[in-house]
Amino acid sequence: MFPRLALLPIGLFIIWCFVCQRWYVCYIKQKCGTEQTEQPPVTPPVDNRPLVFKWSEAEAITRPTFPAYRDSLLKALPEGSLLEIVGLFYADEKAPPGFTNMGLARAAKVKALLVPPLATERVVESSRMVATAPEGIQGKLFEAATFSFKKPVSNDTVEVIEVANTITILFPYGSSTREPDPRVDEYLGKLAERLKKTTETVMITGHTDSAGSEEFNMALGMARARHIQEILVKKGIKKTRISLESKGETEPVASNETEEGNRQNRRVVLVLHEN
Repeated sequence: MFPRLALLPIGLFIIWCFVCQRWYVCYIKQKCGTEQTEQPPVTPPVDNRPLVFKWSEAEAITRPTFPAYRDSLLKALPEGSLLEIVGLFYADEKAPPGFTNMGLARAAKVKALLVPPLATERVVESSRMVATAPEGIQGKLFEAATFSFKKPVSNDTVEVIEVANTITILFPYGSSTREPDPRVDEYLGKLAERLKKTTETVMITGHTDSAGSEEFNMALGMARARHIQEILVKKGIKKTRISLESKGETEPVASNETEEGNRQNRRVVLVLHEN
């Protein structure tokens, strides 16, 4: 017979192991009483964005949600208004062949998804550069098209658009100087008063549509920039604070295939810089 006293050391050893294990779990790991259950795998969220793009590619990628999104967009378009497609692009993305920037190429691809049922004359393609690309975006899908509704504007109408320190003045067809437009004159008057109170300088860049030769458009763009400069000088701003350049037809922000696109390209852009 195995002596019972021989079981005592074995029992004490088992108790000692149990106490040590509890002490380690409760006081060292601080997990006393917690259940060690297996966690279910995390399911990544479904990307339901209707329209996305890849880095340095113009082709639009549509999702199953796109048809409903398109229909709601067209349904919301007011009668007689234009749908503006703004293609976004980053400074490091190269322009595809036949386009001056990636944004216009993307806008053209999106337009092809909307025409038909939308009539082509009701669509305006334009672009906007985003200066800094978010880190890691090259390997991700991202949104690069926005939409807005615009009322048609006569080609004889001058328009002033201000965004932060950038002012855009849209010109009539073929025009560089004309009878003073009250709205432009009033705006430049307020701008001159602002400049008198600051040390800001102004870069004025003239742009044109694609009608006419490249040489003519480069000269026309400069004439438009110089016209705005002359108004500011007459209102008391020194010429030394104003820089001029012309891009002619080389940097359109919209497609020249439509009247509205042409109108957006006939512009002068004023950028204010702090010293």
